Formats: sequence, structure tokens, C-alpha cells
Amino acid sequence: MTDFVEQPNEQLGGFAVCPYARAARANDQIAFKYCTVSEFMEVLREGMFDLDDKEVVVIAFDHTTIDPVSLQEWVESVNRTALMPLNYVVLEDHPDAPEYVNGVRMNFGECGLLILQRLDRLNEAADALRKQGYYDKWDQNSLDSVVAWRYIHNAIC
Repeated sequence: MTDFVEQPNEQLGGFAVCPYARAARANDQIAFKYCTVSEFMEVLREGMFDLDDKEVVVIAFDHTTIDPVSLQEWVESVNRTALMPLNYVVLEDHPDAPEYVNGVRMNFGECGLLILQRLDRLNEAADALRKQGYYDKWDQNSLDSVVAWRYIHNAIC
């Protein structure tokens, strides 16, 4: 995080990959866990994903256990049917599905990640970043796949 995610990047208009990461890490607002995707599914089924004490839960997993398309399909389904109606959202990051914004590889690349957050807080943070020009370097496809879908689905719920 400190070497890449938190560092200002000229290709991103001087913004860090995640402008909120440094403060969240410094204020101990990120929980890191390691589990399998199936274990994470069980946690979700049992409703044990409360974020009262943290802003973000980052779940690292062995990405070789699931292909990127299956992961994306599962995440879309769990967001739509289980999480977003409860004001949560999970974002996925698979090393075999690199994501680029203005030439910058945005994903971790070493293992799979599931990033769990409260939907309203994530969208509020995105709104603030939009006003600051964070998304000015993003193409429409990146905006749609990373940001816009959360608002569309949230309006439907």
C-alpha cells in the first residue's frame, strides 16, 4: 500500500491509486484477512460482515482457485442479491484480469482480493473524488466497470 496505492501518480493527475488509503491505514480502518472464496461466501451467508469498527475489510485469497470471469460473475450476483440491499458492496481484484486507468495498472496482481465496504460511504467518497477531478483521467469503460454500476444498482434498490 505504501509503495504504490498511497503514492501520488502523475498519470492519474497527481492522485494516488486510492486517495483514501493512507488515512484509512494510518487510522487503523482497514482489516486484512486471508480466506478462500468459499469461506468468504459462508461468512456472507451467516451475515458476519459487519463493518462497525472498520471502513474496509480486505480479504486476500488464492486466485488460482477461481478464474476471473467466475469471480466477477459471483461478485456481481452477491452484490445484487445480498449485499447492496443491506448497504454493503464487495469489489473484486483478480491478478489475471488487470485493470488499467490511463496506463496505470490499478490492481494488486499478487493474489485475489475482495474488498468489502459500506455502499453509501464508498459512493460518498467517490462523489468527493469526482468533484476534486480524480476521475478526469479515467475512460468511460473504467468508470462504468468500477464506479457507475454502484449508483445504478443503488437507485434500483
